[in-house]
Amino acid sequence: MTEPAPPEAAGESGPPVPSPPRPRKRRRKAVLCTTGYFALLVLLAAGIIDGSLHRIDEIGKVERQPATVKYEDGGVHYAGVVHKRSRLFGRHRAYELYTGRDPGLGYGYFVRLGFGDPEARPVIRTAHWDRRGVRVIFTSGHEVFVPAHHYLGGR
Repeated sequence: MTEPAPPEAAGESGPPVPSPPRPRKRRRKAVLCTTGYFALLVLLAAGIIDGSLHRIDEIGKVERQPATVKYEDGGVHYAGVVHKRSRLFGRHRAYELYTGRDPGLGYGYFVRLGFGDPEARPVIRTAHWDRRGVRVIFTSGHEVFVPAHHYLGGR
């Protein structure tokens, strides 16, 4: 006589057991996940680099120290407004008033201008130089005084 078949074979089994996922699907998920993390890291790095690097654009006229005003360092000094923007995406960072010996407005003393609308560029109306420093008057009516000791001696 033959023995009866086990219950699974006789059709009395429970719900079907899903087969394990194929290795190909797992590999595809791993590649997509790794690619996503890599893209996120690249975007994060670009944002950090863009925030730390900046470029400076000169705005408007540069005011030159008149010949009638002499300072003890014997140099000629300049005042001008520069626009700092991020290097990668060109985002507005700040407007700054420059004073110093560099006519290219690159190396000297900078004062961040925090008045007015960021979209409205500050424009110098006039600059009054004396032995104490320079008073810059803007077309908006704002005035900024920079003491001479900040821009004498190369900085």
